[in-house]
Amino acid sequence: MSDRQGDPFDKNDEIHDHISRYERMLKKNDVYFFDVEQFESIIDHYLEQNELNKAAEVLKFARKQHPSSIDLIFCESNILIGSGKLNKALQVLDAIEGLQPYNEEIFLTKASIYSQLRNYEHAIKNYKKALECAEDELDDIHVDLAFEYENIEELDKAIYHLKSALEINPENEAALYEVSYCFDLASKNEDAIKFFGDFLDDNPYSYIGWYNLGNSYAKSGLYKKCIDALDYCTAINEEFSSAWFSKAKANVDLGHLESAIECYEQALELDGALAVTYSYIGECYEKLGKYNLALDQYSRALEQDREWVDAWIGCGVVKEMQGKVSESINYLMKAVDLEPNNDSARTLLARVYVRGHQEDAAMIMYETVHQTAPENIDAWLEHSDLLLRSGLHQAAIDKLKEGERIHMVDVRYRYRMVSYLLQAGRDKEGLLLLADLLSTDPDKINMLFEHFPEVQHNKEVMDLIDTNTI
Repeated sequence: MSDRQGDPFDKNDEIHDHISRYERMLKKNDVYFFDVEQFESIIDHYLEQNELNKAAEVLKFARKQHPSSIDLIFCESNILIGSGKLNKALQVLDAIEGLQPYNEEIFLTKASIYSQLRNYEHAIKNYKKALECAEDELDDIHVDLAFEYENIEELDKAIYHLKSALEINPENEAALYEVSYCFDLASKNEDAIKFFGDFLDDNPYSYIGWYNLGNSYAKSGLYKKCIDALDYCTAINEEFSSAWFSKAKANVDLGHLESAIECYEQALELDGALAVTYSYIGECYEKLGKYNLALDQYSRALEQDREWVDAWIGCGVVKEMQGKVSESINYLMKAVDLEPNNDSARTLLARVYVRGHQEDAAMIMYETVHQTAPENIDAWLEHSDLLLRSGLHQAAIDKLKEGERIHMVDVRYRYRMVSYLLQAGRDKEGLLLLADLLSTDPDKINMLFEHFPEVQHNKEVMDLIDTNTI
C-alpha cells in the first residue's frame, strides 16, 4: 500500500516499464510475474487514466498471483470508488479494517468517501481514527478534519484543527489560507489579527502569514497597518502577486490611487495581462478624473476578455462623465446584454437614460431592477424621484410604497416618504411619519432637507422638528 503522498523519488520510468511489460504480456497472450507493488502501480495508472475496466482486469490477474494480498483488496476499493460505487467500497474497507485495525490509510479513505456522501460526522470520526494511527503528515489530517467541521458549520473546531496543523507544520500553506478563511467566516477578525501576529513572532519569514495579517487588518479598516504587513510579505516574496493586489486595494481605500496603480501594475508584471487588473487600474484613473487613461485601461481589459462586464460598465460610466450620453448608453447596454441580471449595470443604464431625457426607457429599466434585485434600494428611490420630477406625486408615493415590504425599515427610505407626502400636500400623513422618525432617528433629519430643501420654510414641520430635537 503506497504512502499518502507517494514515493518521494521519481519512479515514472520504472512504472512505465511495468505498464509496458504488462501490456506486452497481454499481446503475447503469455503470463509474466509481477510483485504486488508493481501491480498496484499498474492499477493506479489505469485509474488515473479513468480506464476502470483495464484496472479491474489487472486486479483480477493480480489476485491469481497474490490471492492473500491485503494491498490488492485495497486496490479493489479504489476501483469501486472510481466507479462511483462508494457504499461497496466502504464494505471492502470495513473488511480490510478488520485485518489491519491500525492502518491510517483505511480511515483516510473511508473519511473521504463519507465526505463525498455528505456524511460529515462519519468522515470526522474516521479522520480522528487516522490521527490516532498515523505517524507522519498529521498536519494534513488536521486540515482534512477542519474541512469537515466547516461542512457542518462548526467553525471553532475547524479553527482549532487548523491551528493544530500549523503547530505541527508552520509551512502548511493550505492550513494558513484556510484558517484565515475560517476566521473571516466566523466574523472573528480581531482573533485573526492576534493569531497571525503571534504566528509571525515565531515564523517571521512566512510571507503567507504576513499576507493573511494584512488582509485581516484591511477587514478591520486598518489600511495603513495592512500595507505595512503586505510590505513585509512582498519583501520576503516579491513575486507573490496576491499581496500586490491586496496592497493595491488598501491604497484605494486610503485614497492613494497613484500608489494603487503602481501595485496593480506590479501584479500585471507577475500575472501577465488580465482583464480584472486592467479594470481595477481603469477605476483608479476614473476616480482621479483621468478619463482617457481610464478608457485606455478598460479597452485593454476588453482586449483580454470581450465579455468582461466590469470593463463595459467602466467605459459607460466614463463616457457619461464626459457628457457622451449616447456612447455611454451603448456601453451599458452591452454590459446588460452580457449579464441580464446585473442590477448595477441596469441601474446605471437607467440613470443615463434619465440624463439623455429617455424617461420611459429609464422607467422600464428600473422596473426590471425591481423584479430581479428588489433589495436594490437606490433603484426604488431613483425611480420614485423620476416620477416625482415628472409631476406624478401620487405615482411616486405608490412606487415607494411598493418597495415598503423590503425597505421601510431603512431610515433614508422613510425620510424620502416624508418628503413625498409633504410635496403632495398630504401634510397630516407626512407629519405623523416625521414625528415617528424624530423619535427614533432625529440625527438623520438632513436626509429630508437634502431631498426637499423648501421644507425648511414650512413652519409646522420646523416646529415639530424643534420640539423633538431639544
